[in-house]
Amino acid sequence: MKMSETQVNLNVHEIGIILSALQNVELADEMHIAKDYGSVPALYNKLYSLWEGMDTSTTGLRYDLTPSF
Repeated sequence: MKMSETQVNLNVHEIGIILSALQNVELADEMHIAKDYGSVPALYNKLYSLWEGMDTSTTGLRYDLTPSF
């Protein structure tokens, strides 16, 4: 499998959603993900360090989004 990278522009809210989802990954799922893709904690830490450098003063609920739940 050839590894490649792509750049994706994400705002502070979108990264926050991903961070929240990564925090809620069950241990069994984390092990499965690690086997196929890599470490969940390593991805979390990488994204969190980016998130920390962003303007998080407006991380409240954005009403222009329709929740999927």
